[in-house]
Amino acid sequence: MTIGIVASVYGSAYYKFVLPWVARISCLNRQPDRVTIAHDGIPDKYRDAVAELLEVEWVRSDIPFRLHPQVNINAAIAVTETDWIAKVDIDDLLFADALDGINDSLADVVNFGYRIGDTDCPSRVVSAHEVLQKNNNAIGSCSPFRRWIWEANPFEDYLYDDWRFWIKAARAGAAFTATGRTDYIYRVHPDQITRRHDNAK
Repeated sequence: MTIGIVASVYGSAYYKFVLPWVARISCLNRQPDRVTIAHDGIPDKYRDAVAELLEVEWVRSDIPFRLHPQVNINAAIAVTETDWIAKVDIDDLLFADALDGINDSLADVVNFGYRIGDTDCPSRVVSAHEVLQKNNNAIGSCSPFRRWIWEANPFEDYLYDDWRFWIKAARAGAAFTATGRTDYIYRVHPDQITRRHDNAK
């Protein structure tokens, strides 16, 4: 069973998040088999610093986008040929046990819990039916999924691309489970794209 962690980094405002992101991955109990970052031409000094901590494959991608530059994550996933993919946004931080137990999972999506500010939101098991019926996103954005889900449903140019991704996974018959833990820190900051758009958009 192989696990890949992918991210995309677009715009200089996000470069500062790369090293802390990589540092957390280097401390995972269960190390990923591959780590890939799609980018828009990040300076060599960042890549050189990353290389001292972890082996990372860098993929240059300039896919046109309208709303969400992180749709370039597809370029990273395309070259990360692992059984599982965890799309961990470059401004989020994994806890050391985040990938524990993934090898033994029979599900297609493992729901990750998250910490936002001082509040922990541990993950829970949700059904595909609940994913389709709820008016809010029931699955953590960094949750690992089997590669077949992405092959049938690449990420799209939407602000809440992960939510749309989980809905399509549920429609495709994916089975969902959960760690029951808090697996990553969801960091809120002024440069987030979703903070610059209202809910109607």
